[in-house]
Amino acid sequence: MKKPLQATAEGVLDLSVAVIEFYFRIEAITQATAGFAQAGGEWGCLRSLVKDGPQTVPAMARARPVSRQHCQTICNALEAQGLVEFIDNPRHKKSKLVRVTRKGRDRFESMKKQFLAAAAVYAPLFTAAEVATATDVCRRARDMIEV
Repeated sequence: MKKPLQATAEGVLDLSVAVIEFYFRIEAITQATAGFAQAGGEWGCLRSLVKDGPQTVPAMARARPVSRQHCQTICNALEAQGLVEFIDNPRHKKSKLVRVTRKGRDRFESMKKQFLAAAAVYAPLFTAAEVATATDVCRRARDMIEV
């Protein structure tokens, strides 16, 4: 069996551009169907808190990666809406933990349903193997890239 050809830098750049273009198309679809594309950061923060539990703003920022200030702004907006709350952190006196509220979980689930409805339109256009491979490649690339 032949050894697979090594990817080129140009090929990886093409993949990166395609992912960015894909992201902006998804954002446009969610804005048109659900009206919350500009809340992508809010959805990402809520998703992280629902999935991984309470965390500090700096930890959330490092995981994305975005600036701590950007993440703080999003968390402050979420708190103002009653979607998250800041609680004492037993490991640090000043850095509070951010915890999703019941209202935040409900909002996240509502947004997720809308995302799934939009994704269901396109799911039949791909095979499960194609989606799994694309997801794996994107996650591996994400994990390899240091910022």
